[in-house]
Amino acid sequence: MEKIQIKNLTWIDISDPDKRDINFLKETFNFHPLVLNELEVPTLRPKVEHYDHYLYMVLHFPIYHSKEKTSKSMEVDFLITYNTLITVRYGKIQPLQEFWKKCESGQHDPNIEDSTASLLYCLIQELNNFSLRQIDHITKKIDTIEKEIFETKKAKKEEKIVEDISVVRRDILDFRRALRPQHTILESLKLKGAEFFGKSTEPYFTDIIGDHMRVWILLENNKETIESLQEANDSLLSNKTNRIVKVLTLFSVIVFPLTLLAAVFGMKTSYSPILGMRYDFWIIIGILFVVAIFMLIIFKTKKWL
Repeated sequence: MEKIQIKNLTWIDISDPDKRDINFLKETFNFHPLVLNELEVPTLRPKVEHYDHYLYMVLHFPIYHSKEKTSKSMEVDFLITYNTLITVRYGKIQPLQEFWKKCESGQHDPNIEDSTASLLYCLIQELNNFSLRQIDHITKKIDTIEKEIFETKKAKKEEKIVEDISVVRRDILDFRRALRPQHTILESLKLKGAEFFGKSTEPYFTDIIGDHMRVWILLENNKETIESLQEANDSLLSNKTNRIVKVLTLFSVIVFPLTLLAAVFGMKTSYSPILGMRYDFWIIIGILFVVAIFMLIIFKTKKWL
């Protein structure tokens, strides 16, 4: 547990809370036992609740994990009183820690000193800005995939491009899963926050909703783009496969009459035309060659080649 003082405001950050942290919150702030019980383990569903002297809110933010190549939902619990903001997290959350260092060194926005509502607003804004930076990385990956799909000479094999598309789609899916429930919660925060802090703080919560929608719209654009690229890549692969099948089919059709003639001349009968004549081998080869040329001319006339 760490604590910093920003003028008249206190920010307490608790990582992976244990019994000692829970007892401290119980004795110092007299939070409801149900709230304290929920702090002991991560909560699957986001929510916001208004109690007598504080607000309790649970939000999830997507954080990219390089090893798994996808974004994982990381929970932050907020306990907000009139002069204290308590954040409870389960693991490292980079943007929160970066914002903590700014506040600790005095490099923060002076507006956060007004109230815990403004401090909460700036913190959530930092988390949303971090989400925007992650979306920028997704966009760059999509641009790279697009170039590779439509290059005349592909730098990567088709299998690798399909894998890259699948990885990006999974990342976007996990990103959306973390963000999707937040809109309803932030709408509730706007109502309950204005009720708790007063009407003057309503613009803060309205702006939080606007930032969230901006992240969501960019994410939806990336979702639609990667799905379109997957369809385009599938079409290109399908066309390539069709061309290969077409060539193999034409080859087999050309070879079939040649195989038939070769089988006829290979029959052991009492009388076989051409066989036994001088240069019979070359005559047969010539016949086969003429038949092959004839088949090619037919295919060319039909525009199958």
